[in-house]
Amino acid sequence: MLKILLVEDSDVDAHLTQDILAEWSVEQFDVTHVVRLSEAFGHLAQTRFDAILLDLSLPDGYGLSTLRQMQAANPTIPIIVLSGFSDQTLAVEAVQSGAQDYLVKGQGQPEMLARSIRYAIERKRAEERLTYLAQYDQLTGLVNRTLFRDRLIHAMARSKRLQQPMGLMLLDLDRFKAVNDTLGHDAGDQLLKVVADRLRECVREVDTVARMGGDEFTIILEGFSHEDDLVVVARRITQSLGTPFNIQDQQTSIGVSIGITTYPTDDHEIDDLLRHADAAMYRAKQRGGNSFEFHISNDPPPSTLSSKSSYPA
Repeated sequence: MLKILLVEDSDVDAHLTQDILAEWSVEQFDVTHVVRLSEAFGHLAQTRFDAILLDLSLPDGYGLSTLRQMQAANPTIPIIVLSGFSDQTLAVEAVQSGAQDYLVKGQGQPEMLARSIRYAIERKRAEERLTYLAQYDQLTGLVNRTLFRDRLIHAMARSKRLQQPMGLMLLDLDRFKAVNDTLGHDAGDQLLKVVADRLRECVREVDTVARMGGDEFTIILEGFSHEDDLVVVARRITQSLGTPFNIQDQQTSIGVSIGITTYPTDDHEIDDLLRHADAAMYRAKQRGGNSFEFHISNDPPPSTLSSKSSYPA
């Protein structure tokens, strides 16, 4: 049974919509009827709905602003606009504003409304899947490079606005190539998944862990009170990833080299912050790995650093 929230201030139109859905025998609909946006928000906060049928003319909302408010408050629920006007321009604008469909009240057979609801739900799921694939690493489920950069931009802005420091960590696994060479790429992929799980366990839910590609990861840590907090997290990570892994019934040991910089102490743009963290990470590699280093102002320029492939295994 599909749970539908019907937001309609006309009792006549609401009963008509409910009767139309009741005639559809292929699928059952559990319809909750409210007459105001405020009531709709209250129900949405307490109950999970599969779709919303929305009238654009309500006592506390009118026109496309009604749709935009609903869309902003509940971006994951498909919305179908039910209008009393057959207006092609408005219909296009409604879809551009986030509606999955635009139907005129009382027109069409039960099949049309029922099919529109089902298609809206499936289209919304497809959209969410495409969004996920565009923003998250498919192997580990971590944030990918694209979403990481977006989050870093916002984290830097919050850091400046709230006058709270932000930490940026760049991590590169030690001896990962040896795992791929000896156990194969499937084992390497399995190892990366477990590494991702361990990294999540080392930080707070509000922190961002991202996979940049290969065996390179980044972490954004906001709202820490002292640099010592970053030391605690870095030690937790090196200890966790320094603990042997059981991969394909074989015990495998790796490690991790971590470079750390803090913003706005290191008051530069994104790419410079990443280069500074990379330079610090390279120094950790040179020390033998499974350690961490903070960015210092006399780190060698990134252009003088060896390529990643020359890091010690």
